[in-house]
Amino acid sequence: LEINNESFDVNEGICPRCNEKMIKYIDNKDLFEGALTFHIIKFKCLKCNKEYMDLNEAEKYDLFLKLEKIGKEKVLALVK
Repeated sequence: LEINNESFDVNEGICPRCNEKMIKYIDNKDLFEGALTFHIIKFKCLKCNKEYMDLNEAEKYDLFLKLEKIGKEKVLALVK
């Protein structure tokens, strides 16, 4: 048995609500007028439309939200 970093990647999922197989897709999020792009891998259930992420992608999305908030605060500070 060999365990490496790829061993913890999530490649498919079953919706915990519907028990249906979910689709995997990439949600591209831009910041600072396209200067920075986050590619966030998500899983979506086509039956109930719920979306899920693994822990690594959730941490990446959290970083995106923090940077987005900082960017908005800077814009508001410039407007005042």
